[in-house]
This record gives sequence, C-alpha cells and structure tokens, in this order.
Amino acid sequence: MRKTIRVGIILLVVGLLLIMFGIANNGIQSVYWDQGFHIVRHKTRRYHVSQLKDITIATANNITIKQGTAANITVTATRALPTVTTNNGHVTVTSTTHNAKTVGFMFDNVGQFADTTIITVPKGTTIHQITAKASQSGNVSLQKVTVDQLKSLSTDSDINLTDVKVNQSLTLTGDNLRLTRVSAPSLQINSDPDISITDSHFTKTASKIITADSDIHLTNNQFKALKLTSSEGDIMLNNNRITESLSATASDGDIRITAPRTTGVKASTSDGDLHIFNHLQSDGGDYQVNQSAAVQYRLTTSNGDITVSAS
Repeated sequence: MRKTIRVGIILLVVGLLLIMFGIANNGIQSVYWDQGFHIVRHKTRRYHVSQLKDITIATANNITIKQGTAANITVTATRALPTVTTNNGHVTVTSTTHNAKTVGFMFDNVGQFADTTIITVPKGTTIHQITAKASQSGNVSLQKVTVDQLKSLSTDSDINLTDVKVNQSLTLTGDNLRLTRVSAPSLQINSDPDISITDSHFTKTASKIITADSDIHLTNNQFKALKLTSSEGDIMLNNNRITESLSATASDGDIRITAPRTTGVKASTSDGDLHIFNHLQSDGGDYQVNQSAAVQYRLTTSNGDITVSAS
C-alpha cells in the first residue's frame, strides 16, 4: 500500500513538472472545431494607405479607428483575415462571421471576439464618412477622430466613442452605446441598447433617444432640446445642461434627475412616488413647479418613481 502511494506521489510530481514544461513552451493553446480540430493561431497583416477619406466596415472583427501619426491598417484574425480594399481613399473592411467554437483554455467565439482591425488616422485628418453596415457584428470603437458623418446601421455591435467630433447630426444604433466627450449638432438614437453618455455636446438642434428595455445614463452633457423615451428601463440624468426643454417618458421605470433649483418641472406618475426638489408625494399624481422658468422638464412614467434633486 505504501509502495503504491509512493508511486502515485512520484507520478504526480512528474506530471506537474511536465505541465510546467508544457506551459513554458506554449503548450496551452486553444483549438476550434471546423471539420476537424485546428489550433488557434493569430494571423496579422498590415496595410499602408496614402489617404483616408471614407471607411466602410462590414465584418465580424472588432474595429478600432483611432488617431495616430500615419495612415495604416492592421488586421489580426485567428482564422481567415478580413478583406481590406482601398479605392481612392475609400477603405472597406469585410468578412463573414464564423461559428466555430474553441475548446481548451479559451472559450470565446474565435471569429467574432478574438479578431481585431485597427485603422489609424493621421492627426488633423477629417474622415468624410464612416459607415458600419448592418452586417457589422464586431464591436466598434472610435478614439480621437473627426468625421463629417457617422452612420451606424448594425444592431449587434457595441459602439464606444471617445473624444470624437462629428460635423453632422449623429445617428446611432447598436447593442450598447457609450459616448465620452463627443460633439455633434444633435444626437438621434432609436434602438435597444444600454446608453451611457458623458461630457458630450449636442447643442445645435434637438436630440432624441428612444430605447425599449434598457437604461439611459446621461452625465455632464449639453443639449439644446432633448426627448427621452424608455419602455422598460430607468432614465438617469446627472448635471446636464438643457438650453430649451427636456421631455422624459418611461412606461415602466424610474426617472432620476439632478437639475438647477430654478428649472421648471412638470412631473406625472400613475403608480409611483414624486420627489421634486422639496416636494414629496406618494401613490401617483401630478406636480408642477417653476412654471415660468425658461427651461422646462416634462417627466412622465406610468409605473415608477420620479426624483428631481437640486444640483
């Protein structure tokens, strides 16, 4: 019995040493099934382009468009590289979604999440148009770029914009939307993502955000006029500046706002509490304050609380 235990311990030690040796020599690798097992191997290709005028993306790759020193494109993929074409300054990136699954030590979808395309835009360049086609399934990130027109047609991508200037009205769809320090004449969203907007400006014309089952978070932004609608989600506004009017409607959700004490507020809930500055009211009803104020907030929810606190 003791001999068996000693042999077992020896085999365990040998096994651990072999595992350590395998790890040290890149022995832990993911594989995917596609008419047989294949080892996941990343492929990379770089393209140098003389100019960038327009960008069209329709790919399973995650796309990053960012500011740099020179115009170039870097694509990385675990299976087939996406197709990159350039034509007189118009760059197009296309690929198909792969359904192969990895097994082993990584459990992600090889084609959709591991693949990345990075497009670098020289500083001072304004892209005429960036278009994310409806078939774009990878996430899209823009960083420190200026674009005349941005079109997001995909409903499957997460959209992340940071330090982006858009010269025309910005219209977005997507799975989740996150905007930080973005400026455009106005913002139009009609989709079903979670929406988070921070330190951004849309001050030329009226903006509209419509979502079905998700939350809306707006913090330290400036709008000329804004209409918010959420069917089954909360609306949360913190220290935003509205120069004309705000309308917020939630069918089944709470509305929570911080605003200057002089703001005009008209609030209505069918089934919820009202807490408007110093006014408390339970079990539904209407309340209005500062009716002659230049900026008016109209807040309505069928099933939820409305809270407006002084900023």
